[in-house]
Amino acid sequence: MSITRINTNNDSLMSIANLNKISSQMSKTMSHLSSGLRIVSAADDPSGVALMASFNAQVSGINAATQNAEDGLSLLQLADSSMTDTTDMLIRMRDICVKASNDIYTDSQRMDMFNEFNTIMSEIDRRSTSITFNSKVLFSGGLSGVTLQIGPDNATAHYLSIDIPELTAAVLGVDGVTTLSAFSDALDAIDLVQSGINQVATMQGIVGAQANKLERVINSLGSEGVNISAAASRISDADMASEISAYARQQVLSQAATAMIAQANAMPQQLLKLLGII
Repeated sequence: MSITRINTNNDSLMSIANLNKISSQMSKTMSHLSSGLRIVSAADDPSGVALMASFNAQVSGINAATQNAEDGLSLLQLADSSMTDTTDMLIRMRDICVKASNDIYTDSQRMDMFNEFNTIMSEIDRRSTSITFNSKVLFSGGLSGVTLQIGPDNATAHYLSIDIPELTAAVLGVDGVTTLSAFSDALDAIDLVQSGINQVATMQGIVGAQANKLERVINSLGSEGVNISAAASRISDADMASEISAYARQQVLSQAATAMIAQANAMPQQLLKLLGII
């Protein structure tokens, strides 16, 4: 500026404008440093905000889908454990039949064996209606074709159907054993119970295969969530080293601009020398 003009101090105004600009930048940098985020407001990165909304929805949906898959896995694990117990009971029933296929026992002793057989069979039927998961009865046949949402979106690939078979004495065929009073009856009973054991083994294999599938789904969702979270981090998280460097630079510029304002404001005082005042 010309020191002969004092109404408008252009140098001071320019320095003030630069200081305001630096102050605004420092304010943004401080918000980034204090929050750890690169995007604190939509003004920081308008397109990034839109991407973050999509990523956050995906990650949240993946977390919910993972919980669904884990719940389904817990249901299948309970079914698997219960089927193992049923197999143990069937093996005991088979042992009774093998024992009964011996002519040395009296009719009374055979009746005692058959009573134990019936007691175990009744327990199998009782368990078919008493074992529940979140109030859902497992082995009554009502959990066939149960659908799980195992993905974040409304897509066919994100649905999974699981089946828990009906598990009663009638389904297993062991209710066909009506007596162990004769040698031949006991032999026939062995075949019927063995058939039931084979059926449970097949059912348990199906349940196990479904559990393995859900475990793979859970692992896949975990990997997907990690990758999307990493992508979101690259967009929203602040690079602390870069922000600290920027803040140091802005501090220096702020101090320089403040000093220049002081210098620009002092320049008109030189006019006083022309007036002989100083």
